[in-house]
Amino acid sequence: MSCTGLMQNTSITYSLYNTSSGDTAATSGLIPPEDTLIIVPLRDFAPRILLHKPENLAGSLIYTIIFLIIFAVIRLRGKNLFSLLMNVVAKKKKYEIVLNEGITQNLVYYFLSLFLSFSILSIAFTYLTRQDFDPHQILYTLGYLTGWHLLLICILRLCSWTFNTRAAGEESIINLWAYHIMGGLIVSPFVLATFFVKEFAIPLMIRITVICLILFYLVKFARWVGILFAYKVPIFYMILYLCALEVIPWLVLYRLLV
Repeated sequence: MSCTGLMQNTSITYSLYNTSSGDTAATSGLIPPEDTLIIVPLRDFAPRILLHKPENLAGSLIYTIIFLIIFAVIRLRGKNLFSLLMNVVAKKKKYEIVLNEGITQNLVYYFLSLFLSFSILSIAFTYLTRQDFDPHQILYTLGYLTGWHLLLICILRLCSWTFNTRAAGEESIINLWAYHIMGGLIVSPFVLATFFVKEFAIPLMIRITVICLILFYLVKFARWVGILFAYKVPIFYMILYLCALEVIPWLVLYRLLV
């Protein structure tokens, strides 16, 4: 007879064999004739997630080249768009400076920047939920994020017009563009690296990406609370806005991907 157990909170697994003289298996040599303690590293029993690099390396290379070309064009022709938005995120410059530059005049570069950011986030979210780079799922997530961004802008403009709070609406929209654009661009080096690094390095890239996104969106959440408090928005409407338009869409996206 044999019994096998797993020692809790230790790094070993033990198997204890105890045989009697009447066991046929013991006499045949399949089981040791004496009580035996076999030490096996616990990591051998730990569940592992299978990691897959993109099968289409040419497609990944083409996307990376397109990403870098668009990024370079925005840097050269976008009138310091990235530095302005980064200063808004870091709260070094007020939103009026971005308004003076004009979003409408640079709308093409804003949407190109948004495409770069959301495409990176789509790749990251798809890999986190599917452990693979599924092109169809990436496009689906990209469309979802873009639609969510446009819906938020429409809701903010409607609310600012309804309650006659134009300044609050403009500041919220500027911060929306800034955080949605910079969120993906900040983690883009780590996401792009997953295309080309060895498989053992992919988990490290993913962990860095997740940590950066969590910290970034905590800052975004705190900024929204600060804006709402600054314009004396009632607590009830503050919670309603943050839950309905900031938290629930991410939960819906997660549910759709999983």
